[in-house]
Amino acid sequence: MLLSLKWKAVVFLSLVLIVVTGAWVIQQINRTVANYENRLAEGKVRQQLTLDQLLDDNFLRLSQVAQLITEIPGIQRATDLAVRSGLPQDLGKQWVLLNINTGIDYIALYSINREPMGNAFNQTQFRSPDALQTAVTDAMQTNGRAVPQSFIYCGFGCSQFVIEPFVLENGAEALIVVAQSIADVIQRFQQLSGDDLAVLLPLGSEPDQIPGEDRIFENWESKLWAASQFKDTQTLLTFTENVHSLDQLDSEDALAFGNQTFSFNFLSFNYNQSGDLRPYLVTVSDETRHYDTMVNSLKTSLLTGLLALLASEIALLLLMLGPLRRLASVVDALNFLPQHEYQKALSVIERDSSNLFQDELSLLENSTRFVTRELEALHIEVGEKNRSLQDQIAIISRSRAFLERLIDSSHLFIVIQTFDGEILSSNSKFKKMFSRPVHNFNDFFASRKSLDDFLQKLSEIKNSSRDVLQFDCEFVSDRGGIIYLDWTCCIVEDERGQSVILTTGIDLTQRKRDEEALEWLANNDPLTGIGNRRSFQTDLGKVLDLECEGAIVFIDVDRFKQINDLYGHTIGDQALIQIADSLRKSVRSSDSISRLAGDEFTIVLPDMQRDQLPDFLAKLSGLLNGQLLIPTEGRTIEYNVSVGAALIPEHGATEQELIVHADMAMYQAKKKGGGQWQIFDPSSGDLADLRRDHDLSSLLRHALNRDDLFELNFQPILSIKHQTVSHYEVLLRLRNANGEAVFPNDFIPAAERMGLIQLIDHWVLERAIDRMSTDRFAGHSYSLSVNVSAPTLQSPEFPTRVTDLLQSYALDPALLVIELTETAYIENFQMVLNNLKDLSNNGVMVALDDFGVGFSSFSYLKKLPLSYVKLDGSYILGLIENPDNQVFVESLTRMVNAFGMETIAEFVEDAETLAKLDKLGVAYAQGYFIGKPTPQLEDMLAKNEHA
Repeated sequence: MLLSLKWKAVVFLSLVLIVVTGAWVIQQINRTVANYENRLAEGKVRQQLTLDQLLDDNFLRLSQVAQLITEIPGIQRATDLAVRSGLPQDLGKQWVLLNINTGIDYIALYSINREPMGNAFNQTQFRSPDALQTAVTDAMQTNGRAVPQSFIYCGFGCSQFVIEPFVLENGAEALIVVAQSIADVIQRFQQLSGDDLAVLLPLGSEPDQIPGEDRIFENWESKLWAASQFKDTQTLLTFTENVHSLDQLDSEDALAFGNQTFSFNFLSFNYNQSGDLRPYLVTVSDETRHYDTMVNSLKTSLLTGLLALLASEIALLLLMLGPLRRLASVVDALNFLPQHEYQKALSVIERDSSNLFQDELSLLENSTRFVTRELEALHIEVGEKNRSLQDQIAIISRSRAFLERLIDSSHLFIVIQTFDGEILSSNSKFKKMFSRPVHNFNDFFASRKSLDDFLQKLSEIKNSSRDVLQFDCEFVSDRGGIIYLDWTCCIVEDERGQSVILTTGIDLTQRKRDEEALEWLANNDPLTGIGNRRSFQTDLGKVLDLECEGAIVFIDVDRFKQINDLYGHTIGDQALIQIADSLRKSVRSSDSISRLAGDEFTIVLPDMQRDQLPDFLAKLSGLLNGQLLIPTEGRTIEYNVSVGAALIPEHGATEQELIVHADMAMYQAKKKGGGQWQIFDPSSGDLADLRRDHDLSSLLRHALNRDDLFELNFQPILSIKHQTVSHYEVLLRLRNANGEAVFPNDFIPAAERMGLIQLIDHWVLERAIDRMSTDRFAGHSYSLSVNVSAPTLQSPEFPTRVTDLLQSYALDPALLVIELTETAYIENFQMVLNNLKDLSNNGVMVALDDFGVGFSSFSYLKKLPLSYVKLDGSYILGLIENPDNQVFVESLTRMVNAFGMETIAEFVEDAETLAKLDKLGVAYAQGYFIGKPTPQLEDMLAKNEHA
């Protein structure tokens, strides 16, 4: 008779008891915690109400005090000028008495229009008068002026301000502002609520606000200004700072400190707050008694539940002890079976013939004894057969091991698969390369097309149409990369005589990548990753072959050589890479971008209409003009590009025509000043200008290599006081191959655009120093002033070049004056400043040209090591008839002299102007009245020496 339901019922009831007990314990815990949290929430509301009531009471008291103060006669007569002039002193006296009697820290009078009439305040409490004045004014503007107002202001500490309107004795309206520290409110809060209140101010609000580092909470970035029971509260907050962040303080339920438990709440001022500082109001409540009560209640509930659970488990154990002992015997017997110790298994199974009833355990014991005996008989039989198989297995194992070593040592991929692609086996090389859990050969193919082609050819082998299959395909590796393989397949029979496919493969990935890399390098620029000249010619040829409309765009980086010279080729390469990235983002998928060479880029735009091109070029120009960070100098530099475009087929039907016209348009855009764009226009004079630029560039290059095209002219600079020539300015003149003069206004800008200006500067410097050295040996001693462009001034090698030239010609550096031009184009001013300081320290004089034009010159005047300052000629022309210019010249001269420098006036055309300059204090004069520029320096030297 089976009685197993009884045991099931006992177990079930025990589990029900455990669940009920656990539910009761959880309910008690949740109820206790909820009551505690509700009490904390109600406490915070009570604290906020207490603080609001205290501030309202203080507002009423301060308002009453303010009304009493307005009755003081001196304040009632504040509209009288005499009284008003002495009002600050009267307020100061009244404030002292009010501070002693009523604790007032601030008192001020304002007109009804919020104009200050006077104030007096505690200098210790309010250390930033300007910020205090701004806060009061902002509060007046925010709240209006019809009724009494109150606001909170925090600086060194926090104070409550009251603005009270009143009427002066003459009937005019005015405003009185009084303030008092809220320290008393903090103490009253503690007395009323029994909780402590602390005021934290952000760090850095005012210098030297709170002495002593113990008030500063660095982790909270704040400091303690005031608190009830200060020492205890400070100690608790110092401990709490290291445990919780300030933002988490209000969210934490309780904090254990010593033998006590505390809770924290953030309160807020319900009054308007003026000023930039926002304090933290933190309440500290001693929750030790309530917290301990809650913990004890939780412990009691938990202990009760554990006792109930323990009682139920003991009862269950007593009920199940007998059956469990019998079940353990069966388990021990079963453990002996894998060890083939069958007799031991039979001996541990107990027989209990005293049981009147049979249950499941009785059936299990009988079955275990039966199985044990059967297994023992089978074990004897298997042992005999096993010995006969060992010899056969050893032979097969040796053969198989040999074949596996042979296959695994191969450099080929070897796979045995079924006709459905299921992988039966593979060598170690294949497993190492494709170790992911994929069991079908077809799943390794990278594309569906390759798989379909393989399956079609495989069907030919299966149908005996061919014996061997060879094919190339792409597989996906475990890392997601593409592997190129050459496979050979044939049909073989496996050990069971079934037909399978033997597949062997060779890895062609590296060879394929090498071929692709060579092909990529043939059509792409390795620096920027975009197309190269070959790619450009191919893409342009495709557009021309289709005979469709379109455009080509030429892009050139302005002053790129200067960027390379000043900051190095690494920065230049970064600029090219950044431009290439911008081009990728700016073009359509049908467009192609290329880098021809150096700083030249191109875009081929198929199907680009003429009316679409201007908008595209304008947008492109804006995107390509950018800036770069110079890591070594911690600053950025800007770069611009010039963009030119030609339309297909309007501006050319051949590659050469389109390239020439787009290139011309680009150079025309460059002439606009850089960062501009231009569409080729064959009807304008731009083509002639571009050709003239090209001719000028060629002429300048010839002039630098010859001595008959460039010519130095010299113009004297007169010392007005001594009426003698002080020095000469070197002016460069150019003649073409026909002997015709080319004006500086034409060839100097062209030289800057072509990057030849530095070579010209060096040419002039060397010829000028050579001339001074030659004339010095002939008995003539004079000084020359040489103009130097901005790119040359920014070159790091410039000071060394000048010093080497002076040393090689054995010339006194004091005889050379370096004159700055083009100050507006100086990008690296620090480099210019360092170069000029080096030259000045070596004795070279420095002059600043065109002073007075724009605001930049004034900053140069303070920083540069100048000896001479040239006044811009626009102030000198018509000086006699223009009193404003006379005042300006005299003021500039005095300012320049104050820096220890001397002025030079340009464009002096008559004796009257010279006399007027003398009266205005100008030291030197230059112009046609003094002497015209001439190459005949020796004539001027002879004339001056005999004068």
